[in-house]
Amino acid sequence: MLQPLIRRLRRGAMDSKVREAIEAGIGLYHSHWGLESDDNGGLAPEKAGQAILDWCRETMGQMRRPYGLDYVTFAIAILGPQNEEIARASFGVLRPGDFYDDGPAPMRLETVLDGWRSEAYFRPATSLSAVIFSWGDITRELLLAG
Repeated sequence: MLQPLIRRLRRGAMDSKVREAIEAGIGLYHSHWGLESDDNGGLAPEKAGQAILDWCRETMGQMRRPYGLDYVTFAIAILGPQNEEIARASFGVLRPGDFYDDGPAPMRLETVLDGWRSEAYFRPATSLSAVIFSWGDITRELLLAG
């Protein structure tokens, strides 16, 4: 009778630690690119895929990988003049190797961006945003927290 109660209390404490770590931004990486327009020389839509992949690869090189845990969750969004979301895409859970030529991320990313270009989502857009969540970073934080 006592063991289930102890397990439930420990699970509640772990849930609380996870929530606090996520709210503190542990494991969350974000980048933002201004897009090319008549007024500025921002990122051209045709070059967005390579810029995002370069950022992802560099960022993943900085992440923690406790016990080899190198999974990330990756998403991008295109934003309008008032920072409103025009379109977004989530790529689910991936590993660093997935972001190189033989992995699925470059092809999936270009497919999404091609779709956005063909749907003219880039016309009203002013910026592009990418987010990576590192499962290794949050795991390390939770291991250190005990």
